[in-house]
Amino acid sequence: MIRFEVGEEYYNEEERSGFVVSSLMKRCWAAQLKVLNDFDAVCSKHGLKWFAFCGTLLGAVRHKGFIPWDDDVDVCMLRGDYNMFLRYAAKEMPGYIIKTFDEIDAEENSFTNALGITRINNTHKADFNPEFLDEHCGFPYMVGIDLYPLDYVPRDPEQYDTAINIYNYIIAVGIKYKMDNWPGFVTPDKAYGQINLDEAYADLYEVTGVKIDKKRDILPQLNDLAVNIASFTKGKDSDKVACMAHMLLGHKGMIFPKDAFSKSCEVPFETGSIYVPKDYDTVLKINYGKRYMMPNMNVPHEYPYYKLQERWVRDYVIENPDIAEYMTDYYIGDVYDEEPGKKILLDKIYGKT
Repeated sequence: MIRFEVGEEYYNEEERSGFVVSSLMKRCWAAQLKVLNDFDAVCSKHGLKWFAFCGTLLGAVRHKGFIPWDDDVDVCMLRGDYNMFLRYAAKEMPGYIIKTFDEIDAEENSFTNALGITRINNTHKADFNPEFLDEHCGFPYMVGIDLYPLDYVPRDPEQYDTAINIYNYIIAVGIKYKMDNWPGFVTPDKAYGQINLDEAYADLYEVTGVKIDKKRDILPQLNDLAVNIASFTKGKDSDKVACMAHMLLGHKGMIFPKDAFSKSCEVPFETGSIYVPKDYDTVLKINYGKRYMMPNMNVPHEYPYYKLQERWVRDYVIENPDIAEYMTDYYIGDVYDEEPGKKILLDKIYGKT
């Protein structure tokens, strides 16, 4: 069982590999490590294996911690352990929000959880309550970890391509359903809007033999169908594993030897340690190439990820002072240094001046 412990000195701004990591980002990292602690506690209790994945794996091996210019945590599990974790998590991680593809949450304008990835969040909004801040390392914004299921890849390439196509279509139908039924739900690809749901349900029945019952909740049915397609191949019939979400995103080269994930080993990570695949070298070469140990300051998404949450506080709260009564008069001032005028206004809203 892993364990991360951080003291006040951990939150100090520092330069790593020529990149300045702010104090607020260090608090973000610490809050994520807390989520990882609680995630691992459930897995350890039930004998479930998990592994650092993607940028977190690269950071563990290359930096012995987070990649300095990275801001999230990625882990993966083989499908069997992944399914077992989801069963236990609802009861054994109280206070956490476990977001899966079929989550019915129309207020969450999220595309990520439409990809078959599970997101484990500590909250659903910015929280400036002192009790929350004390528990989550003084970081007021939502943090979590991305959990990727790994499935066995059929030995027949044609069979695998067919499975990917069906899986991707199921996810696309689910995204279209959210577009039609969840106010405000948007995606980065307008092509989903061209799908006709009635025709899509008929197509899925023809291809899979599974009928979508429109009188029942649609997303859980699509989720079950997607999982069945992804996990159709068993370990004895496969030599490789992959995450279907990566196939959906076009990363078709991210297929790994299943032996690489047969065992885990522990490596240093920040103030503790983390589990990585036994053959992490092969996994990293497939993901990042042979020269993965050479730093490349490439940020794959807006950095830091919580800028959207910062903007919500700056713009929504400041423009609607009446909602301030729903928030405490505590906030982290250095978040607003970019716009001093708004910081002053926020001070007034919370009675600081």
